[in-house]
Amino acid sequence: MWVEKLDVYFHLNQMTEVEAMKIATLHLKGEAHDWWFHGLTMMGHAGVTTYEDFTRSVLERFERRDLEEHFGELMRLKQIGSVDAYFFEFLRVSMMVPDLLETKRVFLFLEGLTEPLRGLVRPNRATTL
Repeated sequence: MWVEKLDVYFHLNQMTEVEAMKIATLHLKGEAHDWWFHGLTMMGHAGVTTYEDFTRSVLERFERRDLEEHFGELMRLKQIGSVDAYFFEFLRVSMMVPDLLETKRVFLFLEGLTEPLRGLVRPNRATTL
């Protein structure tokens, strides 16, 4: 999501590759900051000279873990309030797991519903959200 926001920002504010990379790296925090700045010499980041190379490096390092974390969040997500609130939160998190089969998405959604709603919906064998 962070990379997508940067892409939009750089599209709206034309700048050189060097300027884009400087701005992008200024916004790194925590583990990403440490990974980038301390890895400049040890991991060869100094050779990354384009914004495209930079984003590819970031995604290679962090995207897989994020997918696993989002999938775990999706598995733990439960309806607490209204069905609408649960549905929109489920959609928000499930968008972070793009390769999830629709059948698995529906299964996880149903698992998070409260009873008796889950029992009322399950016999209909929904194939989509």
